[in-house]
Amino acid sequence: MNRWNKSFVSLVAIASSTSNGSNSLIPTVMPQIQSLVRNINTSTTGSKVSADSNKTKRISDAKRIIQSSDIICFDVDSTVIVEEGIDELAEFCGKGEEVSNLTKEAMGGSMTFQEALRRRLDIIKPTQSQIRQFLIEKPSTLSPHIKDFIDYLHSMNKKIYLISGGFHSLIDPVCQELGIPLTNLFANKLLFDYNGNYAGFDTNQPTSRSGGKGDAITHIRNFNKSQLILNNQQVIVMIGDGITDLEACPPANFFIGFGGNQVREKVLLNSQYYVTDFTQLM
Repeated sequence: MNRWNKSFVSLVAIASSTSNGSNSLIPTVMPQIQSLVRNINTSTTGSKVSADSNKTKRISDAKRIIQSSDIICFDVDSTVIVEEGIDELAEFCGKGEEVSNLTKEAMGGSMTFQEALRRRLDIIKPTQSQIRQFLIEKPSTLSPHIKDFIDYLHSMNKKIYLISGGFHSLIDPVCQELGIPLTNLFANKLLFDYNGNYAGFDTNQPTSRSGGKGDAITHIRNFNKSQLILNNQQVIVMIGDGITDLEACPPANFFIGFGGNQVREKVLLNSQYYVTDFTQLM
């Protein structure tokens, strides 16, 4: 079975799995997904783009998925913004090399995500005053065209969420700049003592642990389902650059890989859809 047939079978599996759950099933959404499957099946031949040559995959299909979806979730670091927030903060606090070495160790699978996060923060130990100064001196850089894309999604009344393994205190200004409610941000929360010294992080946040982005999407789905008519469910897309973003589908219905800032080879190879510029989805 070639790669494109595998992608088609995978998409059918997504549609089937969405319809095999409890009584929350989706008569209004299933035709959308089935239609996308038919369109993608007929449009794949002759439209294949070489991932090795220009690192894109099935852009026209990804664009149709965006148009047919209700909720768009974004990773933040290296997706919505150019930087990796925790690395930038570590560098600002004079702990860049130590944190970089620990990150490489963690990528080898020697520790859980939460343990890696804990150990990196124990190295940095950012104070409240350092966070405030960091935001002044090193504000996040929005990825090219992300604001235009967010405005485009808002114009179509899409619901937008940010899901990040980074920190609320660093990402809140990004939400404000993009017009995204802070209630639509899932991220980690730093804790400080009465003197403003680092005192840990909130381990109850889903994004503080492995699989947390998927848990956040499940929460988003359940929250929005409670606002809807019985037996109506919304289609959710996750967009991101990393493995943790890819692994959040399912429960997301679709994943679109983004390589505009960093190309993660495993994500590129395993994504059905992959773009390098947000204008490709408009």
